[in-house]
Formats: sequence, C-alpha cells, structure tokens
Amino acid sequence: MADSYQIGIDMGGTFTDIVVINQNGEMWTDKADTTPRNLIEGLLNSVENVSGQMGLESTKLLNQCDRFVHGTTIVTNSIAELKGAKVGLLVTKGFRDTLRIARSPRIDNRDHHKQVNMPDLVDRKCILEVEERLDKNGRVVVEINQQQVEKAVEQLVVEQNVEAIAVCLLWSFLNPEHEQQVKQIIETKYPSVYVTISSELYPVMREYERMVTTTLNAFTGPKVVRYVDQVQTELEAKGLKSPVVFIQSFGGSLSAEEVRLAPITLVDSGPVGGVLGSNYLGNTLGIKNMITGDMGGTSFDCSVIVNNNLTKTQRVYLREFLTGLSKIDVTAIGSGGGSIAWLDSRGVPQVGPQSASSDPGPVCYGRGGDQPTVTDANVVLGFIDPEYFLGGRRKLEKERAEEVYYEKLASKLDMSIMDAAASAYQLVVASMSNAVRGVSVERGYDPSEFTFVAYGGALPVFAAEICREIGIRKAIIPSTSAVFSAQGLLAGDDVRNLVRSCFWKPGQDVESVNKILEEMEEQIKASLYASGFKEGEYEIQRYGDFKFEGQIFELPVPIPSGEISKETIEEISNNFAPLYEAEYGPGTAWVHSPVNMLTVRVTGIGHVEKFQPKSFPNNPINAEDVKKGTRKVYLPMEHKLAEIPVYDDREITPGSKFAGPAIIERTQTTIFIPEGVIATMDNYRNYLLEL
Repeated sequence: MADSYQIGIDMGGTFTDIVVINQNGEMWTDKADTTPRNLIEGLLNSVENVSGQMGLESTKLLNQCDRFVHGTTIVTNSIAELKGAKVGLLVTKGFRDTLRIARSPRIDNRDHHKQVNMPDLVDRKCILEVEERLDKNGRVVVEINQQQVEKAVEQLVVEQNVEAIAVCLLWSFLNPEHEQQVKQIIETKYPSVYVTISSELYPVMREYERMVTTTLNAFTGPKVVRYVDQVQTELEAKGLKSPVVFIQSFGGSLSAEEVRLAPITLVDSGPVGGVLGSNYLGNTLGIKNMITGDMGGTSFDCSVIVNNNLTKTQRVYLREFLTGLSKIDVTAIGSGGGSIAWLDSRGVPQVGPQSASSDPGPVCYGRGGDQPTVTDANVVLGFIDPEYFLGGRRKLEKERAEEVYYEKLASKLDMSIMDAAASAYQLVVASMSNAVRGVSVERGYDPSEFTFVAYGGALPVFAAEICREIGIRKAIIPSTSAVFSAQGLLAGDDVRNLVRSCFWKPGQDVESVNKILEEMEEQIKASLYASGFKEGEYEIQRYGDFKFEGQIFELPVPIPSGEISKETIEEISNNFAPLYEAEYGPGTAWVHSPVNMLTVRVTGIGHVEKFQPKSFPNNPINAEDVKKGTRKVYLPMEHKLAEIPVYDDREITPGSKFAGPAIIERTQTTIFIPEGVIATMDNYRNYLLEL
C-alpha cells in the first residue's frame, strides 16, 4: 500500500521549515531560505529539498499528501513593519478620530520624548463619516444615507486609490443591517476592493478594539488573499489534492476560504505551531507543565502550558494596537540568530531587535551582510562548525564573522574578539531569560516546577544556560528541534472560534442568550461541515465573559451545552468569585458587586487524524563510540577556551547519556551541553537535559 503523508510548513523570517510524516511515524525534515520578495518560492524550495532527501519526486509526495498545514509570518510581519494595504475606513458620523484617540496611548516610560502618537494605520483623508445611527438596543434611529455612502466609497476608491475598505459603525455589533448595506454597495460598485465589516469579523462592544481589529484585517487582507490564492494554485499544479489549511493564532487550523475573510487570525501563526507541538509532546511524555521557547532567525517566542492547557488571552495588543483578537498567549522579543549586536549612544553593547533576516543574513553567510549577528557570534565562539552548517549544505565564513566582530564591537570596547562574541551570547541569554520570567514568575508560576521545551534552529545552543539562569531543572530538545514549529502545525485540530456581545444581568431572562448561542453553534457547525467533518467528529465548547459590575475586564467561564436556564446562569454568576480569585489571588474578588455577562464565545474543534512519530527501543551506546572529535570552544559564561568533545546525533541511540561540557551536532542545529548538565536521548530521539 502506498504511503500517505502529512506535511507541515512553517515560514519564518529567515527559514521556511518543512516536516513530512507518514502513517508509520517516519519523519523527514528540511529547510529552505525564506524568500521575502516572492514567498511562494521559499515554500516550494522546502518541498523540493525534503522530497530530494526522501528520494521521491515532489509531485508524488504532494499527490500522496492527506493533510497540508501551513504557518506563515505574512500577517505578523505586515503589522510589525506597518507594510500593508492602503485602507479606507467608514465610520458613523462624529467618530472619525476614534483610531487616533485610541485608549489614551501613553506608555510606561518617564521619557516624554517617547510619549508619541499612535502610528496612523489609516490616513485621516481616508477616514470618512456616514450618517446613520442605532440606539443601544440595536434599533434604527437614523436610517443610513445610501447616496452619501456611495459618494464616500467613490472618493476612497477613485480619489484616494485605497485597496481595502474597513467598515465600523456604532452599535453594529447589535444590528448589522447598516454595515451589510455598506458592504453590498462596495462589492457591487468595486468588486476588486477588499472589504471587512466589523459586525462579521468581531461583533463585540468596545468601539475602539472593534475598529482596530477590523482595520488591521483590511490592512493585511489583500496581501494574504494573493498569497493564499498563489499557494493553492501552485501546489495544486504540482499535484496536491488535499486542501491547504492554515494555522491561526487561537490554535488549530482554518480553511483557506475562512482565512481570506479573516486574515488577521494568522498573526503569530508559526509560533502557535510550536506551542501546539509542545503540548502534544508533553501529553506523549506525561509532562503537564511546560515553558516553551522558540528561537529562530528573527525572534524568540515563549509561552506557558499549565496542566496541558494552553494559555489563551483576549483583547491582545499587536504592536501598540489593542485589538479584540483572542489568541494563544505567546511573548515575542527580538532575539534570534539573525539579531544584530550593536553599541548604543553610550557605547553599551545591545543585541536586537534589528535583524539581518534571511536577506542578506548574518555576515558568515557571505551574502553581503555587514553587521555582527548572534549566529556570527556562535561561529566565532566555536559552537557552530562552519563546514557543517545545515549538514554541510552551506559553508560559513568564520574569518569574515571574526572581522566584523572586531570592527564593530571588539575594537571599540577594547576587548578580544572572543569576549565581544561572548558578550553578545550573554546578552541574548539574559534577554531570553527575562522573557521566560515574564510568562512564568510574573504570572505566579515557579519555573523550577516546569520543563523547558527548547526548539528553533538557534535555541539548543542557549537552552541549558537559560534554564540555569532562571532555575529550571529540566529541559527537552525535541528530535525535530530545528523545525519543531512545522511539526507542531500537524498537532493541531481544525478550530473555529466565534465571539459576540451578549448582555445578561442577575434577574434577567436567558431567552436572548440561548438564541445567540444557538446561532453561533449553527454557524460553527456549518463551517466544520464545509471542511468535511461529520457528526461525532467535532466538539463544541461554550464560554461566557463575566465580570463584577463596575470592573473593566472580564473572565471567561465555561457554559454548559444545550439550552441553559435562568438558574444555570445564575449559578455561574454566584460561583464567579472563587474563579476570579483563582486567577487573580485571594481577596481580589469584588464580592458585594453583582456579576454580569458581556460576551459569549463558542469554539468548535474538528478532530483530525494525527500520525504519531515512531518510537525506538532503548539501546544505549558508549559516548566515545559516537564522538566525531573535539573542538576548541570559547565558553561565553566562563570566558575561557576549552577543548570539548563533539558527538554525531545520527549515530546516537535511545538511552545514551552525555555529560557536559559537550556539543551534539544535528544536521540542522547544534546542541550545547554545559558542565553540570546531563543529556539523555529518549525513545523518540528527544534529548532530556537535567541540570
């Protein structure tokens, strides 16, 4: 019987990673350079690379693929760089400046020079008002002026040349009638213009968050639609028969059609794959509490998993913009392999957030880079063998890396080249450790009670030192660590998530609550059915966002399935205080205040078949038998040169143990085991580090 394959592709800022697994649990992994000017090129190159490694034509691989899951940074980068479509925004008369007023955008910094205005997502000339008004119950007070709408749309498209239009009218989350009329006018007169209306995307109270979310969706929409269409067309032409699905920020995959409607949901798509993969790995190995770390070429992303539950957050910030987006909580900082080491105005060394990216990349790549990066530091220190980068596919220029570290840092700091590179290493360890503290200690968790799951092409060189810095005793380097986020994409189910305003106060009936929940469930079921799921292949979860009356923020609480009674929701309300204090600490509940519900959330999870990675029997081997030799490495935390053993991962078998200091070389990454650390390969070829 012919093999069937599942393919996960994670497109990062520097590399596009691919993982292929068959029904027997055999895995193949590879990388290709991300190609920012033509993203599909990097994706197709990764397919060609891995199929060549498998000894299989890429068309045959794609033809036998049953599931193709894609994670991409296209939305994340577009927002981070503020490079998106030119957007027009239509608002209710009198609310033209909501985006600029924002939430009084002051930051926690005493330097008044840094208290600046919000970036303009939309040129003020492209924000137009239309006459219409609903009251707080969603009843029409002022009918929409259709002639005015037509004139405003013409002004935006013809005079301002916008590519996309966002529509956010006051109270439209209660009654979408006026926004639907505006959408119909735009689609009739200018069908090529991308349109987003808030009542479809995020029908929830709080006008600012709703407007930002809708605007960002329009801002990223045209680019995402072009890319999704290109991915589908190119892969189908090369033999792919299964639909391409995309990982969303909430966790789980979405169909291409749903991504076209809500591209904003792809933000943090790649990093979410790593968190999903970590949880799947934890369930496999019996580990409940994990801190995840992903260091690629551009950034370091971390999250926390408690009792195998992913940490999710609502109303997240994207850059300075407060949105209504719900997503898996991932903290990102600008510390990656391509992060640039530099001196600030005081002559103090810094690393990142600027990155050399994949083009031109680190200096040692020999592609025209002229700034010292973290990867260059690892080459200078001796962690990375210039002759064995990507398994020898790419030769690195160590001498050029040394020259740039001398020119840009060492000569100006009056220190050796090695010490300058070591300083960059130490700064990266410090910044990543602070990020890990942010998702653990600052949220009331003791890092020593967690296992650090370390992945990404660059992190295994730093993982043990991060653990030592913050008191973590155990870490896992997954078998596919260099491309683990791509593997994690395959660990997710299909997920649909809807949110909608739904007011309830003690004493009120629940007829409207049941009506809204039923409508949302039917919408989610229809979406899952359209993606091929049948009855019994999915589950529905329901939540209500409750708060004490007078407070600003809400807390999601599960709502039981089926029709709810007045007594059911009042019981939730009465039991809200203990749930609140479990989250925020004893004594924090406002127990004398009534508990209200503002929003309902419905999540549909379509369960997909996941191929389990192959397990190997224990057959420990003597470390000396797999030693490739020794290498001089400048140990950055001790500032000393040492001759340490280097081992070949391909020759290592489960059960084998290695004591630091040592280096284990994989084809796509390097693992550094410092002194005082023991590394053991498990049955899935993961390394378990014990400090």
